[in-house]
This record gives sequence, structure tokens and C-alpha cells, in this order.
Amino acid sequence: MNLKKILTNNKLLVRLIASYLITSILLTGVLMGALSSFISTRTELKTTETAQNIMRQSYNTYYYALTDIYGDYYQLWSKDIQMKKALEQTEFSSLDLQVIANSLDNATFRDDFIDSVYIINKEADLVISNNTEPSSLSAFYDQSGVDLFTDFEKYYETYKDIVFFPRTATYNINNVNNKKNYISIVYASKNKENKLTSGIIVNIDQDKLSSLVNDANENSTMVVINSSGKIISDSKGIGFGKPLPQGEIYNNIANNMEDEDSFVGNYLGEKSFITFKKASNIGFVFISITPYSYISEEVAKVNRVIALFFVISLLISLLVNVFSIKKIYSPLNNLIKDMKDNPSIEKTDGMNEYAFLEEAYDDLVLKNKQSHIARIFNGHHSDNTVEVLGFTKDKFLSFAVMPDDTSLKIPTVLQELIRIVEVNTQWLGAIVSSESMGCIINQDDLDDGEMDSIMEQLVNIQEIVLHELDIAISIGVGTVVNSIDSIRYSHRYATIAVQYAQSIGESQVIFYNEIENSKVAASVNKDTIADNMVDYVMANYSRQDFSVDEIAEELDLSLGYIRQIFRSEKDITLNDFIINTRIDKAKQLLLATEDTAKDISEAVGYYDNRYFYTIFKKKVGMTTEEYRKSQKEVAADENQ
Repeated sequence: MNLKKILTNNKLLVRLIASYLITSILLTGVLMGALSSFISTRTELKTTETAQNIMRQSYNTYYYALTDIYGDYYQLWSKDIQMKKALEQTEFSSLDLQVIANSLDNATFRDDFIDSVYIINKEADLVISNNTEPSSLSAFYDQSGVDLFTDFEKYYETYKDIVFFPRTATYNINNVNNKKNYISIVYASKNKENKLTSGIIVNIDQDKLSSLVNDANENSTMVVINSSGKIISDSKGIGFGKPLPQGEIYNNIANNMEDEDSFVGNYLGEKSFITFKKASNIGFVFISITPYSYISEEVAKVNRVIALFFVISLLISLLVNVFSIKKIYSPLNNLIKDMKDNPSIEKTDGMNEYAFLEEAYDDLVLKNKQSHIARIFNGHHSDNTVEVLGFTKDKFLSFAVMPDDTSLKIPTVLQELIRIVEVNTQWLGAIVSSESMGCIINQDDLDDGEMDSIMEQLVNIQEIVLHELDIAISIGVGTVVNSIDSIRYSHRYATIAVQYAQSIGESQVIFYNEIENSKVAASVNKDTIADNMVDYVMANYSRQDFSVDEIAEELDLSLGYIRQIFRSEKDITLNDFIINTRIDKAKQLLLATEDTAKDISEAVGYYDNRYFYTIFKKKVGMTTEEYRKSQKEVAADENQ
């Protein structure tokens, strides 16, 4: 049968094929054209929005870091007694210098971005640094820092309004040559004689600070300038310390009354999308520069994908049309035969579809819960948060966990910590920062007994983590709150507690409301504390009004902390030790006297003799009378 005869005898088939093909080409072409225009516009808009969002995120990172540093050291300069002495005295003893150096070390230890801090006292010809021994101005290792202070004095009226000064310091310490880019802050003011005689210079490590945003968007240049127009940070590392060119970008920003805006301009001869945000209160401007060539390339990539999709869609449409038409014209029995002749579906190796869907569902539920928890910690929650997390109790308590070894791959470790906590306690947790996780406990009551139980569970978690992951962790426990809206405060206090826990040693469990007492306890030898607790119990166990609270008061330590110390040093809980002491004494009295069990219970500190009978039988395995009788029989047999 020739082609002409086929076409003649199958006109409807030919018309269907032609109609399908023409319709597919026209509709697909029009759709792809409209889609290309729409997506190209959206891609350009999305790219610029992304650049703006990254700029805002990077700005916030810089802003909070720099404002925290500025505020902390302003307080140090203006309020700290030791700093006042260092700035105002003209003569110093060795002890004075040591106390001032210690105070300086304590201040600089808290911030990773701070490389060094100098106290300059011109009248005493003295520079005190956290990096080196005190020296005269002329012998100080960082002469560019001394020069900065000299310029600050010389150009005081101009410099006093500038917060951040970029500079490159080249110096030698311990026969090691160093070259560092600093963002320096000068805290100094003229005295009553209108002279500038002393001040503090805080040196921020520009490389460390820039590392916060260098990876945010490799296609954009992030530039930070101070109030005088000098570049204090450059993600490309080529403009540090140089003035921003007095060109289109500088003028647009300087003449713009808005704190945040964007515009199109030329940067280094290339058309670019510029976004900026001013931090007028602290004296810097954050600028993000995205070349339009990058935006155009993104649009071109999208269009290439759309063009490929168009070709593939056309081919698929052709195949579908041919397949559909064939099915329409194929006899039903052939269709059934074809279906029967199809090969069987091979078994999928590994996970089957149902297992995969079930695991994907469980993972989605878990991530959703963790997302709700993270939002709660940030002070936000949805209408269905309580239902999603299954909160049915009245009280809430948050605790935070941080690995003691910061060199670990923290995100992986935190995920493992969340798994261990949920498996062993059913408490819900989520990663809340790059170095910590937080959990929420929801119970009807959180009295002292419940808190003791929670303490034991937290210590048990520490032991499990140490056993399974070989990692020491510190735990901080927040305050008890009565509503889901207040959990963020409990979490905030838990974070403070865990940070303090890490500062006093490894594997600590610290309650926020016990931090002050724990500061005292941290300096006391732990085994001495435990021995003192044993002595106190042995001297007071017979009193019916004796309680563990008075032990904490006697030692001037927190109740939770002494419980933790006692268990760590004596391998037994404090409550169990008190019970064992009373039972042992009761056993002695049962054998040495003919006193009744009621009298003996009162003699060893129990006012409720029924409780004494119960606890005695639980610990000894027999009643008081059975014990007295059995021990007398043993003694009689030994005497025969």
C-alpha cells in the first residue's frame, strides 16, 4: 500500500495529525514567548530583590556586630573604674598595671572580632595593650595606632564625629612580622584644659568582620564606608582604607535623604545595580553593587532553559499526538495485547515508594515542628502552633545546649543532639543558632521535684551524648513561664545560662536563676563541696525539719548546683544519700536498742512513721520487726 493510498483512505487521520501539529506549534510557541517575557521580567526583578535582601542581611550583620562592639567599649571607656585609672593617673605600680591588663583582657575576651585594644596615656607616656607588656608611646609596637591617636588630637573637631577609622598596621611581635587591616574606634575626649591626654583605641579585625558577608553573594561587591567616605570593608579586598571615588555612586548616596534606597549607576566603568543602607546613628553606609552583566546573564540563562523547554515540549507534544492518534485508531484487542505484552515492573532496589513517602512525610512533620519551635524562640507563632507541637500543659520551660568543643562541625552535631534529646525524653528541639540548639518542656507542674527530675534527665543526656558522640556539652535552663508567648524569654535566659556554663568548665548544667550562686560555686573545689555536704547531712539528718534547701543556704550555693556536684563526686543523688543515712542509723538502733519502730523513725528524722515503714521495707527488703528478728537470730547462731 503506497503513501497516496494511505493518505486517501485515512483523511481523518491525516487531518488529526496536521491539526495536532499546527495547534501544538502555535500554542506552544505563543505560550513560550509569553512565558519567556514574563519570567525574564520576574528574573530581573527577583535578582535585584535578592541583591537588596542580601544587602539588608549583610547590613544587619555588620550593624549588630559594630553597634555591640561600640556600645560595649563605650561603657568600658566611660564607666569602668580601672579604665578611668588607666586614663587619668600619671603613675602606676606593677599591681596597677596588672589589674588594668586583667580588666582589658576580660573585656577583649568576649568578642572574636576584636584583635587588640590600646589604652594610651600621654601624660604618663604609657600604652597598655592586651597583646603586649605596657610600654612608652615611642616604643609601642603599633606606631600607626599611636599616629592615629596623634591625628585624632590634631584634627579633633573633624575626627570626633567619625566612629570607624580604617588603617593597615604593620608591626613585629615576638620576632614575627604582622600586617593587619584594622577598623579602629577611638574613645577620647578633651579634658577641662581642652587637651586630649588619653584615650582607648579598639582594633576590629577587618578580615574577620568581612568574612561574615564575603560569601553572601559572590556576584556582588559589598562595600562599607565610614562617615568621611573612606572604605572600612570591601568584600573584594581591593579598596580597604581608600576613599570611595567622588563619582556618581558617592554623589547619589550623599545627596539622598533616604536611609535605604537603590539606583542604577556605573561602578568601575560597568553599569550596575546599586543598593545602600545608612547607619547614621553609628556612622557608616553599607553598599551592595551588582553588575548588570550578571543580571543579564541570569535572564539569558532563563531564556536558554525556556528555549530548550520549548523544543522538548514540542517533541513531547509530537510524541503524545502520535501516541494518542495511534491509540484512537488501533483495534481494542491490539491495545489489550500490547498491555499484556508489556514487561513486568522490576523491583526497586533499596527503599520502596511507600517507605520513601512515609519517611518523607515524617521528615516533613519533624521539620515543620522544628520550624514552629524556632519561630516561638524568636517571639512568633502561628494559630496552629499549639496543635502542631501538641502542647496541652500549663507550664513551659526552655533549655539550650551547646557543644563545648567549638571546632566541631556544629550543624551536624546539633542535629544529632536534637535526635538524642527527642529519642530519650520526647522533648521537642530545634537549631536556633550556628552554635546551639534549644528545647521546650511542657508540663502541668514544674515544682522542685519536677525540676530535680529534669536535672537528672539533662545530666543523663550529657552522659548519652558523651557515650555516643564522644562530645562534651553544656546545658543552660531558662525560667518557667505560663504561656507560649513567654517561651522566648525562657529561651533567652537559657541561652545566657549555657553561655555562662561554658565559661566555667565542660559538661555543666546551669539554671538561669542560679547563675549568681554558681559564679561563687565555680571557684570552689567540687570534692570539698561534696565532703562538706556529707558532714552537714551526718550532723543534721536526725532533725525532722531537716531539708536539702538548708544545705544550699549553708554553703551559699544554688540547690541545683549542689545536687549536680554531689551526684558527680559521690555517684549518688543527694536525696538517696540522706535516705540511706537515715536507714543505716535506723538499722543500728533496731539492733542496739529495744525502742519501737515509731520511736526510731522519729530519732532518724522522720515525722511520718508510716512513710518510714514504707521506705525501710523498700530499701532493706523486710519490715523493721523482721529485720530486728533476723539479725538477732544471726547473732545467736554466731555465738553458738
